[in-house]
Amino acid sequence: MKICFSCPLESFKPKGNVLQFFIMLQAIDREVERLSPRQQEDFVLHCVLPFRYVNGMGGFHFRHVRFYQSDELNRKIIRLDRSYNYDFIFIRGRTQAREFVKKKPSLGKKLLFLSIHYNLKDPIIMHKVDHLFKNCRMIFFQTVPNARRYRDYLERKTSYSAHELDRKIHVLPQFVENFSSDEHSSIQPNSPLDLIVAGVIRPRYGLNKAVRAIRLIRKETPQAKLHVLYPSIVGRYRRRAQELLRSPGVVDHGQKSMWQTKRMILKSGIGLALIYDSTPDKNPSHSYLSRVLEYMGLGVPVITTKTVGNVHLLGENYPLFVRDEHDILECYRKLSDPAYYQEMCRYVSSRGKHYLAENAVKPFWNLLLSEWQAMNEQKSRVEN
Repeated sequence: MKICFSCPLESFKPKGNVLQFFIMLQAIDREVERLSPRQQEDFVLHCVLPFRYVNGMGGFHFRHVRFYQSDELNRKIIRLDRSYNYDFIFIRGRTQAREFVKKKPSLGKKLLFLSIHYNLKDPIIMHKVDHLFKNCRMIFFQTVPNARRYRDYLERKTSYSAHELDRKIHVLPQFVENFSSDEHSSIQPNSPLDLIVAGVIRPRYGLNKAVRAIRLIRKETPQAKLHVLYPSIVGRYRRRAQELLRSPGVVDHGQKSMWQTKRMILKSGIGLALIYDSTPDKNPSHSYLSRVLEYMGLGVPVITTKTVGNVHLLGENYPLFVRDEHDILECYRKLSDPAYYQEMCRYVSSRGKHYLAENAVKPFWNLLLSEWQAMNEQKSRVEN
């Protein structure tokens, strides 16, 4: 199998879209590593990025992926395809994928397009997504709700057969990198428990409610803290966010690596992921932010808002869904009971294991293997 991956990342930063892409690559690299040396000879894994990636950057290590740097990603992919004749070309991001099929329509049959976001109420966006669906080999969504919703949309608007929709629409969920079991077991949560928020700071992610919650909690538990880690703050919210980060009980850690973040989550003991989506589309992918899965993958209880995506992740009756700071206080009280805390750790861990990279990427890898084997069988029949 020969496959080229690409994503228009500006640079390597410890943030969601960058980590998602590299975690996926590393999981696939490990799949090839598990094969025998003879089998490995059948695989070519390339990655085209706009910046120079050095092996080991960000704690990621690859044995079978070869990286290329280019200011013109699609032009570079097309040139490489002439030399290697890829079986698949995987592009994460609508704009680059659309430009790719426009530049070289004949390569659409190789394109695996990962759709991060779409808006059914935006005709320009949907025109682009529909054009990619028509001209790619397969389209992937990061949530089951998003995949179902897009399929429902096509069934209403188009005449695609059920077979065609089954063949082309798939899910490649968000995922998190696993933590070594030895280090995981050696880190114990603080006493009393702290709250932690990890991820980009945006207005809709409820930092103001988190700060109000820690004020209420500290009236009963003065030693409790709210730890905040973030790779960036949305520009228009920066001044207000910095004011909140200077609040009593809030510890501003700024940017940390993926592994430092995992250690701090385990040490804090309670994850907090508030999502208040006021956009007209109410896109379910908003509730699949890496922060929610990070807590679940580590088996740390996460206090979060009840959205379409989080219900799919955590269950309709998850007891730590909240609306405001008063609900957060009530959840904190319940989690302060050691028996209840351990019960919730087991619950989120049991559901989070499906989103660890080696588990979440496996169906995607198996699908590629199945497609590749079918392609080889078809070639053999033609040649004979």
